[in-house]
Amino acid sequence: MFSKGFLRIRKAVPVAMAVMMVAGTTVALSSATAGASTSASSSSGTWPGVGKICEPGSGGASTVRGVGSKTINIAVFNDASNTVIPGLEAEFPQQAQAFADWCNAAGGINGRKIVIDNRDAALFNAAQQATAACQSDFMAVGGGMAIDLPAVPIREKCGLGQISGYVVSNASDLASDQVDPSGINVDSVTSGWFGALAKAYPKAVKEAGMGAEDTPSILQSETKYEFGAEAAGWKVVDFPEPPTSVENWTPYVEQYQQKGAQALWPADSGNFTPFAQAMTTAGYHPAFILLGTQFANSQTQQAVVANPSLPPVYVETSWWPLAEASQNPSTEELVTTMHKYAKGDQIDFDDEEGAEAWLLWAKSASACGASLTVTCVLNKAAATTNWDAGGIQAPIAKLTLSNENPQPSPCFTILKGGSKGWIYDKAITQPTQSIWNCNPKNVVQLTPAQVAQLNSL
Repeated sequence: MFSKGFLRIRKAVPVAMAVMMVAGTTVALSSATAGASTSASSSSGTWPGVGKICEPGSGGASTVRGVGSKTINIAVFNDASNTVIPGLEAEFPQQAQAFADWCNAAGGINGRKIVIDNRDAALFNAAQQATAACQSDFMAVGGGMAIDLPAVPIREKCGLGQISGYVVSNASDLASDQVDPSGINVDSVTSGWFGALAKAYPKAVKEAGMGAEDTPSILQSETKYEFGAEAAGWKVVDFPEPPTSVENWTPYVEQYQQKGAQALWPADSGNFTPFAQAMTTAGYHPAFILLGTQFANSQTQQAVVANPSLPPVYVETSWWPLAEASQNPSTEELVTTMHKYAKGDQIDFDDEEGAEAWLLWAKSASACGASLTVTCVLNKAAATTNWDAGGIQAPIAKLTLSNENPQPSPCFTILKGGSKGWIYDKAITQPTQSIWNCNPKNVVQLTPAQVAQLNSL
């Protein structure tokens, strides 16, 4: 995705799942494209681990915006048409349409068919897309915008409820009329991967390079990760703030090199290939590179292989690996659904991120019956306990509205990139549950001064 900070969520992956254990310290996770069965998805409306969420019904007349007698209009925010990183979050509307087709085939939400409205902000039009959604959509589900700050007051003012795919800015973290299935808040940050790498590379993290694109939404989230890294013993010697439209990463790579950064969480977080090439050209060899979960894809893996002089490249993730989807029925159902209804689309963690929001929404909306309102859906979602989307994400003990201090999951795992794909690194992860490190200390509580600093960005 566009920024590690957009992973804001750092959702952890299921603990109620088939155990994936192997001898030694590695498991191959070959690609972001799943290798699960491609058999036709069921049309029963029952999702593994979630239950019956879509079925026929009488529908009925409604005066609620976006709700007709036989239809429900849903906004899916994304930035796919932007020219900086073309295709950004394109998976959100793709996954949403596939889920809608799956649900509608089973009768929809109590007889009302889901209609997807693709609200593409192209990075810089978040306010316009929120305004458009406020005119005709019931809710926003399973999407996200990289620069989401301008949309928040508009959505709140018109009462556009949201079950988010992801949120970025502090304003989005705290927004009203919203349930974020990740449990993200502004007072803490899940960042245990920094501690895991600090244990593996204790000297390197004393000279660390981080960074963030120069826009408030991204600076806030990336600064939170800087706080998390520092709490784990990292000493940040360089934190560049490049513009969102960087094409030449050489000056920033050289800056890291000149500052002596040995542990690297790069400011580049959209496309690793040019950054890797710049490192090779500069002859820059830090001790390791750590990337956000959005980089666990074939493009980044190919960049690692094409630049053999790179140091070890790791990715933190808190999603059930798609290459192992067959070991988790909920993830396998997602893959099967995408193969049936979105043929040709690559499947990656964005699809998991969108799916867990859609599953929570459908479960909650179905429970509301024919009298469908935003308040009912959000209240049902916020009352959900032990939510894990059937195993796609780590369980959240108790969901709540975003403005009522939700609590994130602490779980993560570490993958290592190479010629065989993304390999589970058990030795660095030091798992506590299956392949996941779920130590409560992975969630760092921010100080009042740090929160104030974030709010000033």
